[in-house]
Amino acid sequence: MTSQGSTSESDKSAPALFLLALTAVVFFASQIAMAVRNGETMRWQLENLEKQIKSLQEAKSQFAELISKREEQVKQSSQIQLQYTNLLNEILDLSQTDGDAKKIVEKFGIQRQTPAAGNSEDKASKSPEKEPAKPADKK
Repeated sequence: MTSQGSTSESDKSAPALFLLALTAVVFFASQIAMAVRNGETMRWQLENLEKQIKSLQEAKSQFAELISKREEQVKQSSQIQLQYTNLLNEILDLSQTDGDAKKIVEKFGIQRQTPAAGNSEDKASKSPEKEPAKPADKK
């Protein structure tokens, strides 16, 4: 009886073991497939990262090039601003003795700006600032 009972029990447990083995195979196959897919995703992300790095490097070089191009324009505009400032200062100085210059100063409201509190040392060291011109009283 024991020999017949043990074979019938092993016959009953065989499908359960088969299902357990099949489940393990499916689980491991899905894990392997997921690892392969994760590897593909990582490669895709790495390629995109390399493209973004290259794009940023190109943008950085273009930015540096634009800055160097703009430096010349900034220097030129600073020179023009200095020329206008000198011209207007001359008109203000001349307005103290010349009537026509005085009319121009009054017509356009030309006056010297007082330096800002933080910039007073910088401007004082570069050039002495003159007092603002005041329009004369008409009587």
